[in-house]
Amino acid sequence: MIHWQRKILRWLLAGGAFLSVLNLSGCTTDDKPAAGSASAPSLAGVAPAGSANIAMAADSSVLAPVSANDAATTAAPNVNVFGEFDGVQHGPAKPHGNGGFEEQTYLDEGFDSDVSLDPTGKWMVFTSTRDSDHPNIYLQRVDGVSVIQLTNDEAEYASPVFSPDGKQIAFCSTRAGEWDIYTMDADGKNVVQVTNDPMQHIHPSFSPDGTRLVYCCLGGKSGQWELWTVDLTTSEKRMIGFGLFPTWCPAKNVDRIAFQRARQRGSRWFSLWTLDLTDGESRRVTEVAASSNAAIVCPTWSPDGKQIAFATIAEPNNSTGAKPLGQQDIWTVTSDGSGRHRVTDGVGLNLSPCWAANNRIFFVSDRGGAECIWSAQADATGEPSRVASQPPGNLQEKSAEKPTGQDAVGSTAGD
Repeated sequence: MIHWQRKILRWLLAGGAFLSVLNLSGCTTDDKPAAGSASAPSLAGVAPAGSANIAMAADSSVLAPVSANDAATTAAPNVNVFGEFDGVQHGPAKPHGNGGFEEQTYLDEGFDSDVSLDPTGKWMVFTSTRDSDHPNIYLQRVDGVSVIQLTNDEAEYASPVFSPDGKQIAFCSTRAGEWDIYTMDADGKNVVQVTNDPMQHIHPSFSPDGTRLVYCCLGGKSGQWELWTVDLTTSEKRMIGFGLFPTWCPAKNVDRIAFQRARQRGSRWFSLWTLDLTDGESRRVTEVAASSNAAIVCPTWSPDGKQIAFATIAEPNNSTGAKPLGQQDIWTVTSDGSGRHRVTDGVGLNLSPCWAANNRIFFVSDRGGAECIWSAQADATGEPSRVASQPPGNLQEKSAEKPTGQDAVGSTAGD
């Protein structure tokens, strides 16, 4: 399962305590390069794809001497200049699954999560435990394999996201003790703390003009997850409603935010909602999509602001301990709730989508074994796996848990 966000989801699905979920143990190693050092250049100075250094581990089994008899029985194949063994030509690369799935990151240990793409679609930022027990923030070219570590300390990091101009990254971290929102330059320098109060603040998202952030927090008088905005120039903060994992629509002709919210307080059945901001106040709070047999989580906008991608967790009440057992897939839907479309195929877990400029959706999956970053075409059709459970039902269908008196899916729930 994915580290902090999936732990929060587990808590939400299992009713556990927030602080115990986020309080991870362990410490970082001392042999990693310091964040912001000369080895972490700005985006303009990053080496092109394919320029990553190759490190070789001193494995005793590899370096041990080989006898003549062993060499005769384990003779290595001949390799030509085309990388072919014994002259056997490689076949064409085969995509993973019906959606042309591509694995974007590779791991020997740890896991990757919380992926976000810059406006050009050429760079991705994500968190990872590849070098530490604590998630840190990394930068990588979409077409490359070398990574740039932007943070390096014993704090927890989560939810990095690019600003609309690609020059800054917002994120949340426990570097000051509690979960707070921060911004930094895209090269990891000039870190600025945005929130500083006893509440827990997570999951920032930039407004289309880059002057504001929306985020969610827990710990206020309501005892619920609240949605807040902050003006990065004046530091003015406003509560705009209740919900989780907000994301600001990138279209500049609307001031709209998508988020997830439980259809009953304490329920595991989350649905997809949007709200419009007018003079800083929320209007047209609308339930866009719901499912009769799945929780809808982790929304993200398409670059043109016309569609929303999200993840589903089928039968969220079906779990072992805090771990949901239901099928987890990536879906898309138009902003009015029509045209639902499944992108993934039911293989492995599929969570935390991010819609890139090249019309590919990046997400976290363990379909290859380790939890890495994968991508698929947004218009790909994910067909069910033979071992997968039944896919989520009508995403616009009312649920029996829907509160009495609440408007139908897709209508205005409040003004």
